[in-house]
Amino acid sequence: MAKRRRRNGSLLETDAVALSVEHARCSQSHKASGLRAYAFVGLLAGDAILLLFLLQNAIRIRADLLALHMGEPGRQIPQAIEIFVLYARFSFVGWLFVGLPIALFLPARFIARLPWALRLFAGAALGPLALFLIFMLASDSSRAALAHGHILPGMFTNTASLWPFSILVSTVSFVLYAALLRKEKVMEVG
Repeated sequence: MAKRRRRNGSLLETDAVALSVEHARCSQSHKASGLRAYAFVGLLAGDAILLLFLLQNAIRIRADLLALHMGEPGRQIPQAIEIFVLYARFSFVGWLFVGLPIALFLPARFIARLPWALRLFAGAALGPLALFLIFMLASDSSRAALAHGHILPGMFTNTASLWPFSILVSTVSFVLYAALLRKEKVMEVG
């Protein structure tokens, strides 16, 4: 079907350019959905690591409380899960603000070729950036203050534990995303 007949019987190539453009468009669409899927898998892995970290700490604290006959050891694991659910929402919004645009707009070749140390550093930097954007865009008062070039004092009060969590999730997410891109690149070459 790649060729059609003219009236005089000779063969004429069909619009090969149109076919190749359509093929390229489908290929780019498939590649973009693959990049989004890789980035989302990275987010899920980062959130899973955070859940394991929170549960491990809750179990350790629970054991300490049981040994000391103090506090409420039965509340440690449910509290860890509550913290995780709250942070998982923030990490998804951060992924929408930072992770997804990186997956869509940075070339996959560039990310796949990054040395591992640079991947770790970039991943560690993206989480706090996403969290900062969430805080800046979350409240009307912070948007109004930013419009005048100010950051409100006390805007980041009681957020100390969120920053390391954002670093953990974003580092795992970005390193896994880059590893998946490298694996795809190796499979394309091989």
